[in-house]
Amino acid sequence: MTSIMEDFYNCLSKTVVEDILNEDGEYSLRTSHQDDAVKRLTATLDDNIASRIDDLLCEQLAIGELRECAYFRAGFRLALELTR
Repeated sequence: MTSIMEDFYNCLSKTVVEDILNEDGEYSLRTSHQDDAVKRLTATLDDNIASRIDDLLCEQLAIGELRECAYFRAGFRLALELTR
């Protein structure tokens, strides 16, 4: 069942979730501001520190994606149980 959930999650995250987020003006505004802030910060730091900060931000994104996937799987399992 896990592989089915993961396949379903991947399909939804690439279509439905992306569409929902793109419709949300706040999401677009926040991501735009964050991208600009990261660029400004990176420009003021030397390459070594900028690389370390980039690694940290990428790790935080990966953790967020794992958490998001876990929430989806929990919701999917709950939905399956409710349909029984």
